[in-house]
Order: sequence, then C-alpha cells, then structure tokens
Amino acid sequence: MASGTLVKPLDVGGPISRRAAALANAKWFRALAWRTLRDGGPQAELRAANARAAARIILKQAKREAVVASLARAALEGHV
Repeated sequence: MASGTLVKPLDVGGPISRRAAALANAKWFRALAWRTLRDGGPQAELRAANARAAARIILKQAKREAVVASLARAALEGHV
C-alpha cells in the first residue's frame, strides 16, 4: 500500500532557518552568560555582560536582515 505522506523540502538558507539559527545563537550566548555568573571566576560580571550584549547584537542583526530581505522581495515583485 502506498503511503500518502507529502515530502516538504527543507528551508536550508531560507528566512526560517536564518531566524532559527539567530535564536539558537542568542540562546547559547544567554546560557553562556548564566554559566559565567554561576561559575564565577575573574571578571565574571563583565564576561556575562559581554555575552548578553552579543545575544542582543545577534537578534538586532537578524531583525535588520529580515527587513532588508522583505524590501528586496517587494522590489523584485515590483510593489515598491
């Protein structure tokens, strides 16, 4: 008997995978900040702040790229 599944192509390099990668990177940096504070060590507060700043930068850049991609898509379609 034939299966009725539909194979959906992966969105490799598309906007969904770029968003997922940005969110995963931001989550990783936030976890790094938490581990740094928990473990202590020299200048733990500074290193944690730098990790949190990196997470913010990643999310801001992802939002900026999404806006640019939207504008480019609209320009290619001729709706600008």
